[in-house]
Amino acid sequence: MNSKPSAAATYERARRLANVALWSIERQCRRLESVEPEDAVFVLRRWADFDFLIVALTRLRRAVRLASEVPQLQASLDAALAHFDRVLPDLKKMRDVAEHVDDYALDEGRQKTVRRQSLEVSTMEAEGPTLYWLESKLNAREACQASQALFGAVKEASRFFRADSPT
Repeated sequence: MNSKPSAAATYERARRLANVALWSIERQCRRLESVEPEDAVFVLRRWADFDFLIVALTRLRRAVRLASEVPQLQASLDAALAHFDRVLPDLKKMRDVAEHVDDYALDEGRQKTVRRQSLEVSTMEAEGPTLYWLESKLNAREACQASQALFGAVKEASRFFRADSPT
Protein backbone atom coordinates (compact mmCIF):
# COMPACT_ATOMS: atom_id res chain seq x y z
CA MET A 1 0.00 0.00 0.00
CA ASN A 2 1.35 3.42 -0.96
CA SER A 3 1.49 6.02 1.74
CA LYS A 4 0.58 9.61 1.05
CA PRO A 5 3.60 11.89 0.50
CA SER A 6 4.53 14.25 3.29
CA ALA A 7 3.49 17.88 3.19
CA ALA A 8 7.08 18.87 2.46
CA ALA A 9 7.37 16.37 -0.40
CA THR A 10 4.05 17.52 -1.87
CA TYR A 11 5.15 21.15 -1.65
CA GLU A 12 8.55 20.46 -3.24
CA ARG A 13 7.00 18.51 -6.12
CA ALA A 14 4.39 21.22 -6.69
CA ARG A 15 7.11 23.89 -6.62
CA ARG A 16 9.19 22.03 -9.22
CA LEU A 17 6.16 21.56 -11.47
CA ALA A 18 5.23 25.22 -11.07
CA ASN A 19 8.79 26.26 -11.88
CA VAL A 20 8.77 24.34 -15.17
CA ALA A 21 5.38 25.83 -16.04
CA LEU A 22 6.63 29.34 -15.30
CA TRP A 23 9.65 28.86 -17.57
CA SER A 24 7.29 27.67 -20.30
CA ILE A 25 4.98 30.66 -19.79
CA GLU A 26 7.84 33.12 -19.97
CA ARG A 27 9.15 31.47 -23.15
CA GLN A 28 5.74 31.65 -24.82
CA CYS A 29 5.31 35.27 -23.79
CA ARG A 30 8.71 36.13 -25.29
CA ARG A 31 7.79 34.32 -28.50
CA LEU A 32 4.51 36.23 -28.70
CA GLU A 33 6.46 39.50 -28.49
CA SER A 34 8.95 38.48 -31.19
CA VAL A 35 9.26 37.84 -34.89
CA GLU A 36 10.19 34.22 -35.52
CA PRO A 37 11.78 32.68 -38.64
CA GLU A 38 8.72 30.54 -39.37
CA ASP A 39 6.36 33.55 -39.44
CA ALA A 40 6.83 33.92 -43.19
CA VAL A 41 5.41 30.44 -43.88
CA PHE A 42 3.32 29.64 -40.79
CA VAL A 43 0.90 32.51 -40.47
CA LEU A 44 -0.82 30.88 -37.50
CA ARG A 45 2.36 30.71 -35.39
CA ARG A 46 1.10 33.24 -32.83
CA TRP A 47 -2.17 31.33 -32.49
CA ALA A 48 -0.15 28.17 -31.79
CA ASP A 49 1.97 30.05 -29.27
CA PHE A 50 -1.19 31.23 -27.50
CA ASP A 51 -2.36 27.59 -27.43
CA PHE A 52 0.90 26.57 -25.74
CA LEU A 53 0.61 29.53 -23.37
CA ILE A 54 -2.87 28.40 -22.31
CA VAL A 55 -1.53 24.91 -21.58
CA ALA A 56 1.41 26.26 -19.55
CA LEU A 57 -0.82 28.65 -17.59
CA THR A 58 -3.14 25.78 -16.76
CA ARG A 59 -0.22 23.61 -15.62
CA LEU A 60 1.04 26.38 -13.38
CA ARG A 61 -2.39 26.79 -11.84
CA ARG A 62 -2.70 23.05 -11.25
CA ALA A 63 0.74 22.85 -9.65
CA VAL A 64 -0.13 25.68 -7.29
CA ARG A 65 -3.47 24.03 -6.53
CA LEU A 66 -1.49 20.92 -5.57
CA ALA A 67 0.68 22.97 -3.20
CA SER A 68 -2.44 24.54 -1.70
CA GLU A 69 -3.54 21.07 -0.58
CA VAL A 70 -0.87 21.37 2.13
CA PRO A 71 -2.90 22.68 5.10
CA GLN A 72 -0.42 25.33 6.27
CA LEU A 73 -0.20 26.74 2.71
CA GLN A 74 -3.87 26.70 1.84
CA ALA A 75 -4.85 30.22 2.90
CA SER A 76 -1.97 32.05 1.24
CA LEU A 77 -2.01 29.98 -1.95
CA ASP A 78 -5.79 30.09 -2.28
CA ALA A 79 -5.56 33.89 -2.09
CA ALA A 80 -2.80 33.88 -4.73
CA LEU A 81 -4.87 31.58 -6.96
CA ALA A 82 -7.91 33.83 -6.57
CA HIS A 83 -5.83 36.81 -7.71
CA PHE A 84 -4.48 34.81 -10.68
CA ASP A 85 -8.05 33.86 -11.65
CA ARG A 86 -9.20 37.49 -11.41
CA VAL A 87 -6.40 38.62 -13.74
CA LEU A 88 -7.07 35.75 -16.19
CA PRO A 89 -10.84 35.18 -15.93
CA ASP A 90 -11.14 33.57 -19.37
CA LEU A 91 -8.31 31.05 -19.01
CA LYS A 92 -10.50 28.15 -17.95
CA LYS A 93 -12.96 28.67 -20.79
CA MET A 94 -10.16 28.86 -23.36
CA ARG A 95 -8.47 25.80 -21.90
CA ASP A 96 -11.68 23.77 -21.77
CA VAL A 97 -12.64 24.55 -25.35
CA ALA A 98 -9.11 23.92 -26.67
CA GLU A 99 -8.84 20.64 -24.74
CA HIS A 100 -12.27 19.42 -25.86
CA VAL A 101 -12.26 20.91 -29.36
CA ASP A 102 -13.64 17.65 -30.75
CA ASP A 103 -16.82 18.05 -28.69
CA TYR A 104 -17.15 21.74 -29.54
CA ALA A 105 -16.62 21.03 -33.26
CA LEU A 106 -19.85 19.03 -33.09
CA ASP A 107 -21.66 21.57 -30.87
CA GLU A 108 -21.52 19.04 -28.02
CA GLY A 109 -19.34 20.99 -25.60
CA ARG A 110 -20.45 21.76 -22.05
CA GLN A 111 -20.52 25.52 -22.61
CA LYS A 112 -23.53 25.85 -24.87
CA THR A 113 -22.70 29.44 -25.79
CA VAL A 114 -19.61 28.23 -27.70
CA ARG A 115 -20.60 27.30 -31.23
CA ARG A 116 -18.48 25.30 -33.66
CA GLN A 117 -18.31 28.27 -36.02
CA SER A 118 -16.36 30.26 -33.43
CA LEU A 119 -13.57 27.72 -32.94
CA GLU A 120 -11.42 29.04 -35.77
CA VAL A 121 -12.28 32.72 -35.40
CA SER A 122 -10.02 34.94 -33.37
CA THR A 123 -8.27 38.26 -33.54
CA MET A 124 -4.95 39.28 -32.11
CA GLU A 125 -3.43 42.58 -31.19
CA ALA A 126 0.29 43.11 -31.15
CA GLU A 127 -0.15 45.29 -28.06
CA GLY A 128 0.05 43.00 -25.11
CA PRO A 129 0.04 40.81 -27.24
CA THR A 130 -3.59 39.90 -26.83
CA LEU A 131 -5.73 37.06 -28.14
CA TYR A 132 -9.49 37.55 -28.50
CA TRP A 133 -11.24 34.21 -28.92
CA LEU A 134 -14.63 32.80 -27.90
CA GLU A 135 -15.73 36.22 -26.67
CA SER A 136 -12.78 35.99 -24.29
CA LYS A 137 -9.44 37.72 -23.94
CA LEU A 138 -5.91 36.65 -23.01
CA ASN A 139 -3.19 39.28 -22.72
CA ALA A 140 0.27 37.66 -22.67
CA ARG A 141 1.94 40.38 -20.59
CA GLU A 142 -0.78 40.26 -17.96
CA ALA A 143 -0.59 36.46 -17.96
CA CYS A 144 3.18 36.54 -17.50
CA GLN A 145 2.98 39.04 -14.64
CA ALA A 146 0.18 37.08 -12.93
CA SER A 147 2.18 33.87 -13.32
CA GLN A 148 5.30 35.39 -11.81
CA ALA A 149 3.25 36.66 -8.85
CA LEU A 150 1.65 33.24 -8.39
CA PHE A 151 5.01 31.48 -8.45
CA GLY A 152 6.29 34.10 -6.02
CA ALA A 153 3.59 32.99 -3.58
CA VAL A 154 4.75 29.39 -4.01
CA LYS A 155 8.36 30.36 -3.32
CA GLU A 156 7.31 32.36 -0.28
CA ALA A 157 5.52 29.29 1.06
CA SER A 158 8.88 27.52 1.43
CA ARG A 159 9.28 29.27 4.79
CA PHE A 160 6.96 26.64 6.27
CA PHE A 161 9.50 23.93 5.48
CA ARG A 162 12.80 25.54 6.44
CA ALA A 163 14.59 23.87 9.32
CA ASP A 164 15.14 27.23 10.98
CA SER A 165 11.52 28.30 10.50
CA PRO A 166 9.54 29.06 13.66
CA THR A 167 6.52 27.15 12.29
